Amino acid sequence: DMTKLTLETIARTGFGHDFGSFERSRPHPFITAMVGTLTYAQRLNSVPFPGLLRRAARRNAADIAFLNRTVDDLVRARRTAGGDGDLLDRMLETVHPETGERLSHENVRRQVITFLVAGHETTSGALSFALHYLSRHPEVAARARAEVDRVWGETPTPGYDQVAKLRYVRRVLDESLRLWPTAPAFAREAVQDTVLAGQHPMRRGAWTLVLTPMLHRDPTAWGADAEHFDPDRFDPKAVRSRPAHTFKPFGTGARACIGRQFALHEATLVLGLLLRRYAFVPDPGYRLRVTERLTLMPDGLRLHLDRRTVTAGATATVEEAPSELRCPVHRAGD
Repeated sequence: DMTKLTLETIARTGFGHDFGSFERSRPHPFITAMVGTLTYAQRLNSVPFPGLLRRAARRNAADIAFLNRTVDDLVRARRTAGGDGDLLDRMLETVHPETGERLSHENVRRQVITFLVAGHETTSGALSFALHYLSRHPEVAARARAEVDRVWGETPTPGYDQVAKLRYVRRVLDESLRLWPTAPAFAREAVQDTVLAGQHPMRRGAWTLVLTPMLHRDPTAWGADAEHFDPDRFDPKAVRSRPAHTFKPFGTGARACIGRQFALHEATLVLGLLLRRYAFVPDPGYRLRVTERLTLMPDGLRLHLDRRTVTAGATATVEEAPSELRCPVHRAGD
């Protein structure tokens, strides 16, 4: 469900396209092709004799062709009908101030595919982990829900500034990303011969891989209870007391995630809306298992929902949801 939601969000807001994800019983073919191409790339990096993957290479070529056709059709329709100033319009209309050059068709195609792929998968995992922790920590959910009721009141559609004011909800999201950053690693290259941390020699050009979940659970930075879920770790005073570069769920440096602010705002809005409408009831038999598809995801996560009844003054009671709402949420990533 979260994968469907985040795909539709980036597709509609960035490119004015509707994949119809919630009308489908199976993933959209774009998602199937996307997973296929990235899986092939991962296998290619680990197989000593790439020639062994001839059949997979043919399938990969077909997947890439499908991705390209999908985006080409989307761009062709936009050129014909025009748009409303979204990201795709900016790509098509922006002119280099000095050369007058525009982005080539191939460049636009590749940018759109990149945004669609990277703009939904990680956010889907982050939301899924956050929902798991909210269901397991009712005291945290109650505090977050009280903030939503207080800040949004009875406003039917919260505005941009109202979303940004959900500071505790944002802490819930940050703490979920701390424990399970959906992009689990980033790499750095030595630009000169050096000694890492005073004891590990590195030649120029050598690479080191930073495992983000280990960085985020280092007790020297996060305390002896680093494995414990506690959104107050991201209280401003607590953040200022920690060393720099201890929280890196979006990578680091010039190649850090370009969509970070979009993803955080989107995820805060989604959590706020769900907290406002539902109480989350965990499956008592579920224990968190983590799987890596393209990014880290909870495996087999299931929640029950109880619909809240909001009354005057933004107070609320909880009533058992009708049967169609008490059906478990789909497995994360399906």
